[in-house]
Amino acid sequence: MYRHILIPTDGSELAGRAVRHGLALTKSAGAKVTALTVDPSFDVYTVPASRVYEMSGAFAEHAERAKAHARGILDGVAEEARAAGDVCETVQVEQDHPYQGIIDTAEQRGCDLIVMTSHGRSGIAARLPPRRVAVAWKDVREARRAVQEALPFLREAENVMIVEVSERGGDQASSRLRDVANYLARHGVATVTERVLPVDATAANSLRFIADENISLLAAGGDGHSRLGEWAYGGVTRDLLAESPVCCLFSH
Repeated sequence: MYRHILIPTDGSELAGRAVRHGLALTKSAGAKVTALTVDPSFDVYTVPASRVYEMSGAFAEHAERAKAHARGILDGVAEEARAAGDVCETVQVEQDHPYQGIIDTAEQRGCDLIVMTSHGRSGIAARLPPRRVAVAWKDVREARRAVQEALPFLREAENVMIVEVSERGGDQASSRLRDVANYLARHGVATVTERVLPVDATAANSLRFIADENISLLAAGGDGHSRLGEWAYGGVTRDLLAESPVCCLFSH
């Protein structure tokens, strides 16, 4: 069971879909929820030469604008949570790399799930409910929990694809994926396909897979040590957090 869900948002329509995903999952899991916005830090080089002696004032103006921007976004998320009968904590951080702000906040607050979509400026439009869901599978407790907690979304999807990065050949991986597919079928997930991927799990290949398969939601759980863990939770995760064109449910 998830205990603390983090929902990063930039206030865009696309991010709003991830907010609704996250709040729905919060309700079903009985979890604590925190909404986050990440704003760029103050850039001294944007201050005109004519105001160089007013640097402290320019910094204060930037801080006030950032707070107002975050408040406008986060108050709306908190209100959505209240309407659903939940309490949502809100956090605003300044970080030039949004993915780093997200990861740092998740670690500092002990979040065990991040629900987010892309930055909202480009990419494949996510849908509610998701049409095609990819589950990054590894036979560990975290992945099993991710599958269990994603069941409300998996049941509504038109197709669920279980994906494993195989290190020791496809036969064993295929057998594991069949077991997962059977589990999902017993829990009301009607259409499941299985896919074994070769060990070339770079961020570019992961993003290409998402685009080629028209995935609208990615769910993952892993221990961060194997190649699949690296795909789901290592350096590749940072790129997916920054560039993913679809909603992602990451658990650790």
